[in-house]
Amino acid sequence: MLGKISHLALPETLTRNLGEYYLGQARTEKEKGHLDAARTLYDQVKETLKTLGNVKEAMRNAQDPQTLVDETLRTMMADAYFERGETLEGLNLFAKARLSYIKAGIWGHEEAKHRVEASQPLSSGHSAHSNKSVSVRTIMPTSMSAEKKSELVDYLFEKALLTLSSLEVSKKPSLFLVYAHDNAAHGEAKASTSKYLINNLSKIQGVTLYSDQTPIGQAYANSDENLKEDGKLEDILTNQLCLLPHQLRADVKPVDKVIVCCSDVLGSYLKGQSYKEFCDELKIAYEKDREAYSQNSNQKGTTALREVVKKFSEEEKYMADFHHVLTEMAFLEIRAKYREGQHGIIPVSLTPNSYDYCLKDFIRSTTVRMEDPLRFDWQVQKGEEVYLNQGSHGVLFKVIERLLAGSNEAKTFLDKFWTGHSNIISRLKSDANFGKLEFAELLDDIFDDIRTTLHKQLASTVQQEHEQLQVFRADPRAALKEQYSLALIQNEAFQETLKLYVEPRCRADINGESKTFELLPQVQAFLNDKKVILLTGDSGAGKTTFNRRLEKHLWDHKKEDDAIPLFISLPSIDRPEHDLIAKALKKRGLSELQIQKLKRENQNFIFILDGYDEIRQTQNLYVSNSINKSEGWQGQMVISCRSEYLGQDYRGRFQPKPLLQDKDTSFQEVVVEPFSAEESDQYLKKYVGHNPAGWTAQAYREAFSKQSNLKDLISNPFLLRVVLE
Repeated sequence: MLGKISHLALPETLTRNLGEYYLGQARTEKEKGHLDAARTLYDQVKETLKTLGNVKEAMRNAQDPQTLVDETLRTMMADAYFERGETLEGLNLFAKARLSYIKAGIWGHEEAKHRVEASQPLSSGHSAHSNKSVSVRTIMPTSMSAEKKSELVDYLFEKALLTLSSLEVSKKPSLFLVYAHDNAAHGEAKASTSKYLINNLSKIQGVTLYSDQTPIGQAYANSDENLKEDGKLEDILTNQLCLLPHQLRADVKPVDKVIVCCSDVLGSYLKGQSYKEFCDELKIAYEKDREAYSQNSNQKGTTALREVVKKFSEEEKYMADFHHVLTEMAFLEIRAKYREGQHGIIPVSLTPNSYDYCLKDFIRSTTVRMEDPLRFDWQVQKGEEVYLNQGSHGVLFKVIERLLAGSNEAKTFLDKFWTGHSNIISRLKSDANFGKLEFAELLDDIFDDIRTTLHKQLASTVQQEHEQLQVFRADPRAALKEQYSLALIQNEAFQETLKLYVEPRCRADINGESKTFELLPQVQAFLNDKKVILLTGDSGAGKTTFNRRLEKHLWDHKKEDDAIPLFISLPSIDRPEHDLIAKALKKRGLSELQIQKLKRENQNFIFILDGYDEIRQTQNLYVSNSINKSEGWQGQMVISCRSEYLGQDYRGRFQPKPLLQDKDTSFQEVVVEPFSAEESDQYLKKYVGHNPAGWTAQAYREAFSKQSNLKDLISNPFLLRVVLE
């Protein structure tokens, strides 16, 4: 069903995730002793990550990464080269192993240098050539003390924070900061760094910040001074409810992002004897309170959760191990479960290995984590020049980078700032003549450059908006068709998919009898009289590909008065249970005037909703969006969902008339069937024809016949593609 994906065509985030996937597979094969397979996978990590932008620049930043992207790339490449070296040693390829260790060192791996030295051939003496390879770092004298330099770096970050705070950035997120207070009996917490983040993040206008030092429903910046000081809250639990994935009280909504400051103390608390029992009971209580809220959305009580917290905080058996931060960590486990891949949790490691102690069990390892304080601690231990608050400043701005990732203005500011910051740090360390006057001049240059660039960006935006006014006034139907045609041309991955497309079969109950059909013709037939068609099937069965194919087919054969096909990826829509269609049309570039025109004129649509299982919804989107009501949008709905997500009695979540239950004749479920042997072979022939430099179809068939466990895999279109690649 899917063609071969070129890494060059993938978005950067997906490419990095793919690199992480290959790295994980390589480690698995290495642990099993399958060294040849591991070596191939480590090579794949390198090739994948080298498609990310300017690799040479990334290598220059490897020793001192200044952005989150640099840091992530550095770590992944360093680990891949280092572990590849270990694999090559296991294969007795010592010369290649040494080269791999050298490259690991270039990418900043701490242990690589020792491995290179261990693999260095013994020599009776040093030649002139070998002496040239020895790098001697000369420390230039400087007239400014380390304390004065630290003050300048502090000022740089303070000015940047003040400037950033004044930016008009839309949709600044709400966030909660989780951390453990200092407790020497349990190790190191570095709570001062956590409080530094709280104090400074609260200064950014438009960012709503919560922590254990905020009263009910109030952001940190609005907290009473005594609450900020000692964290004596009227109701700690109520404040913590915003960490949960769903709303449980009318006055407390889930936050967008969560920063977790991992430390020895927090890790020690989590190892307490009663934490697992506490966490399990909170998960059960959460489901009870969630059900109660669904029955009465005006309630302000969370009875079940409160009873559990009261039990563990007051009963003698548990209270010695109880800490309020454990409630927050348990809530994050619940959040991660319901918002897999979109949980918004940002780990910050304050002490060595603390991420492993605190989050590893429920946040997968591909999650980017920040370890700036640790990196600077290590540099101090090695005798390098580091400024007093450099680690805290660095992690603060990388957190900001994550929080404001969707803002072009913030990206422009931060890109310019990091470049200027790198220049200042370099001058402070190496230029003996760099004093306060030179610092002030360079600082002015940095912020003048930022202001100039932002003004140009604003002028460009205004011009674009002016040009778009004419487009917004155009006929919305023509605009939708033009937008779809342009998007189709640009979607090279889908064009490749169509070249290998094999029409799947489907199964549907008609008049009480289960029958099998070709999918596209049958869905078209159902569109003659059904309001909602539920498309189900296993993960990887090809539902999304079919939905795209259906949209294209309907556009290709559309007559003037026919319904407009509208593909909507549900995970891309915020709160799709309300105003789903207007939000989707806005994403297509339509203005508010155009959207209202379509609605006012009762334009008929075929809404193709993809990925219901990915939004963790239980609401009926047809009903909640008032489809085919007098005041609502008009049209039919094709909605796809993985079969394993549905559970019991699921039809009411999709039927236009759920009260009718099985008697609702306007509803039809269609199940996408796995590939038959013939369909798998048909896809195989297309794949081989499209990739003539690879194996022949017969070679693949012979390989499949020798692997009995592949039979089920190749009946799944997505997994078949993975196997073929």
